[in-house]
Amino acid sequence: MKHIVFSFGFWFLVSLFMVDSWAQGSSGVVEGWIVNGETKEKIVGANVSIAGTLLGTTTNSEGKFVLTNLEAKSYSLVVSMIGFQRKIVADVVVDIGAPATLTIELEPMPVQTQPVIVTASKREQSISEIPVALSVIDEKLLSQRNSVAVDDALRYVPGVSFVQSQVNIRGSTGYSKGVGTRVLILVDGLPMLSGDTGEIIWESFPVNNIERIEIVKGAGSALFGSSALGGVINIITKSPHEISETRLQLYGGMYDSPYHPEWKWSDETQFVNGIRLSHQRKIGDVSVLAVANRTEDDGYQMNNYWTRWNGWLKIGYEASPFESFSFSGGLLDQRRGNFLYWKNLDSALIPPANQLDDRVESFRWNFGGTYKRILSPETFITFKSSLYQTKWEDNIPNALDSNGNRSTSSALNFEGQIVHQFSLSNIFTGGVYTNFSSVEADTIFGKHRSTCFAGFVQDEVKISQKLSLTIGGRLDFHRLEGTESEQHFNPKFGLTFNPNEGTSARFAVGRGFRAPSVAEVFSTTEAAGVSIIPNPMLRSEHSWSYEVGGRQILGNNMMAEVSLFRNEFWDLIEPTFNTSGQVQFQNITRARIQGAELNLKSSWFNGLLTGDFGYTYIYPEDISKNDLMKYRPRHLLYVNGNVSLHPVQLGIDFRFISKPDRIDEEFAVLGIIRQGEKRVPAYVTDLHLNTDWSFAGLPLSSSFHVNNIFNYNYVELIGNIAPIRNFVLTVEGKW
Repeated sequence: MKHIVFSFGFWFLVSLFMVDSWAQGSSGVVEGWIVNGETKEKIVGANVSIAGTLLGTTTNSEGKFVLTNLEAKSYSLVVSMIGFQRKIVADVVVDIGAPATLTIELEPMPVQTQPVIVTASKREQSISEIPVALSVIDEKLLSQRNSVAVDDALRYVPGVSFVQSQVNIRGSTGYSKGVGTRVLILVDGLPMLSGDTGEIIWESFPVNNIERIEIVKGAGSALFGSSALGGVINIITKSPHEISETRLQLYGGMYDSPYHPEWKWSDETQFVNGIRLSHQRKIGDVSVLAVANRTEDDGYQMNNYWTRWNGWLKIGYEASPFESFSFSGGLLDQRRGNFLYWKNLDSALIPPANQLDDRVESFRWNFGGTYKRILSPETFITFKSSLYQTKWEDNIPNALDSNGNRSTSSALNFEGQIVHQFSLSNIFTGGVYTNFSSVEADTIFGKHRSTCFAGFVQDEVKISQKLSLTIGGRLDFHRLEGTESEQHFNPKFGLTFNPNEGTSARFAVGRGFRAPSVAEVFSTTEAAGVSIIPNPMLRSEHSWSYEVGGRQILGNNMMAEVSLFRNEFWDLIEPTFNTSGQVQFQNITRARIQGAELNLKSSWFNGLLTGDFGYTYIYPEDISKNDLMKYRPRHLLYVNGNVSLHPVQLGIDFRFISKPDRIDEEFAVLGIIRQGEKRVPAYVTDLHLNTDWSFAGLPLSSSFHVNNIFNYNYVELIGNIAPIRNFVLTVEGKW
């Protein structure tokens, strides 16, 4: 109840900012259409902004844009869109009472030079202005690969790897089963980590509700606070369009037989299937987007099945051209089995007998809202809030409760932010953030409350036409009941140098930290046959991140990006065996991770042939043990190629992940996981064939996927074979 009262109070305070002085003083209008310079087709979703201000908009379903409430003078418009050359239209004269009407043509460009990014600085900006490495996954890529969950799409991002569901950016994370993450997940700019375990629940985000995903590599605590040691992943949800649209997607598939006949555990075929439905429409000034999904997977391992229901609703309201609201909410209901590790290598897809009936049930929901107000061409404010509630239970007995474990947690977030442009060469960002979390898990974690209060500032200064400076910092006060209070100041510093349109160089340094989760501090349970005990003395871990890099456009067909990075870590939290064979989370590791990354993007024959290449090398050094760190592959190689012959597109994805030098050897040595020391490099190839049936007058598209086409066997986690070869057919209709 306190959360609801607090939320209503928050939105009441927001309404106090609705002032109209600037709007009443200006009435000039610039409007027009953005079209493809070759085909003359209207371009939907193009970004149109006024140079030297923070004003901007996007084109609607008819390719039209409108910028209102402008003073009578001359402006320059900046127009950008993925797949087209960025264009500046100078000397657009605005008169009061007579709109300036334009038709702007963009020339197709296979390699995009200036995509618009929002995560790096909490505002829209060109990627060339960002002093850190960043990757983007758009809606098209999500659809082409038929990503069932967000982590499926992230597996081909350069520098990103996984140990099952735990994401690892440039070696920052390693692995801790279901507790904590050193990569912060955001949804529309606000954290979405579970309040008890502090982990990312990838299934909570319906993929057909996502516009794009932005991945920032390197410490991001200077703007985003805890958990951003290794990077930030921001899921940006779709905004409803003006035109009504309904989409229905059906998919079904099956797992092949295991490569080794002795691994076959069932005479029945194991199937996967799903249905995804979305609808969007506009009613007056209100736009609505609703999503409903059901997915089911029999599992390629015994007792590794799951069934999920997802829902999402987003409502937008344009009160005026300079004032907008959006509200969104989602839910996830999931029932799944639990496969921890194999019985032995001869029965690699079967768990030990005492795990055969393990199951987990969970229900998670979230609700949030955003208010944005443009106060003047130089200033805008945003207010955001979200509530994330999780509840789960299992039937896995432990020493304290033979019936299993259960937990209920909630995390309430608020953020207020102002962006002000002092001059053409100086943009200031500042804001405050609060978080209130509660956990009720009597036997496994106990009952605990945590609070966080933070303030952040950032100043972006254009020193010259080619050189820009970014400097800022964030102060966090963190308190978890039953532990010592902590405060952390995390500064950042960055330089970007852009000598011409196709060249950019960057340097960045920043500090990051992560407060331990309730699960790491207070866990009292058993997992994988090992007792886990609490550690109320656990402290936050922190890091310094350094990076130098650059991007170069090579003609109209290729882009190259290179990065050199070094990350220093202190007090890393690692699960550690004590002399009694129990596990406790402790601040034991002083570490250094350094490496290099090379990315190439190319497009040939007007987009007929496209390809991506990404290679990352890291050296993950555990300084405290004079050894290498666990679960950090030193080599990541990702290659993607696509051939587009309308209406058919053929794509192939290949990834090589070197064998980790170290894992949790104790599980094998103690005999908990038999032959658990077995591991090999990963060589995985996926194939997809996409067809657009509009050429036959049908509002349909289809895709056929063969994942792990060579049925290669490898492990991401000790004693746990990664997915074997599987086939999936998808059909989607749009009306």
